[in-house]
Amino acid sequence: MTDEELKQEIEKVKQKIADYTRIAPLLGITPEEKEGQINLMLDDLSKLLKEKK
Repeated sequence: MTDEELKQEIEKVKQKIADYTRIAPLLGITPEEKEGQINLMLDDLSKLLKEKK
């Protein structure tokens, strides 16, 4: 993966987290479900950031 592709993937995951955080309450998602999903997305983000180094 090129540096530019990596940057794009990082931004996509950041946007997914922001979008999910914003819409989760509207969808009636429980705090536990929300926390689980966000943790999964943060794991993905962490992996991408490690690749960047």
